[in-house]
Amino acid sequence: MPRRPANADELLVPWWLPALFVSFGLVLAPWIVWLIVTLPSREVANHWEIAWAGFDGGLAVLLVATGVALARRSAAAGLLAAMAGTFLICDAWFDTTTSRGTPTLVVAILEAVLVELPLAVVCLWIAHNVERVLTDARPFLERAGFRVEHRRLVPPKPSD
Repeated sequence: MPRRPANADELLVPWWLPALFVSFGLVLAPWIVWLIVTLPSREVANHWEIAWAGFDGGLAVLLVATGVALARRSAAAGLLAAMAGTFLICDAWFDTTTSRGTPTLVVAILEAVLVELPLAVVCLWIAHNVERVLTDARPFLERAGFRVEHRRLVPPKPSD
């Protein structure tokens, strides 16, 4: 287990979180193999329409929230755009891999290639640009006396 660094209070996330995420990602490898080996290639699902409608409803909320955040020039736009882009990629994946029959598969592929994946690329581009601007601003804020304490941005103390 990594040790707590001396500057832990200046970090934007708890110091132990990166190692935890890497561990979870590595643990998924054997789980994925187990799923491939044990799951049937065909399954009947309960509440199929609710699952898809709920997923697409969540996607719609994320797209609207991203648009509103962009219009308001909110830093939350980057996070919302990343989430929307991820939903779009997942939507394209599941639409194409769960399609049954040639006509349904053709429609799913066309939606993925013409709508979902290009929009996902735009969303991820937005997220990247918002992150880049925030990253570029950090050194200027630090030079101006701002600092991070307990994961919060603290303004400089007024000079007397």
